[in-house]
Amino acid sequence: MPEMKFCYCCRVHHPLDQMRLFPTRQGHRWRCVRSIEAAVRSRPERDAFGQQQTVINRDAASRTAEFARRLRHSIPGSA
Repeated sequence: MPEMKFCYCCRVHHPLDQMRLFPTRQGHRWRCVRSIEAAVRSRPERDAFGQQQTVINRDAASRTAEFARRLRHSIPGSA
């Protein structure tokens, strides 16, 4: 399995070969190439990227919440 790094921009883990250290005010942070390339596009394209990422993040949060709900209800003796 390839080494994974967390992208602070899109909040997803990516393989290391898709990541770059990106300078921020807080120091260097890992950011995926996809989000770096999206940032240099026109405003409408950046907005579309942001909307797409929002949908991806909502879906991931929903799946995580559903998994946690199922896990809580499948453990005997849990409330």
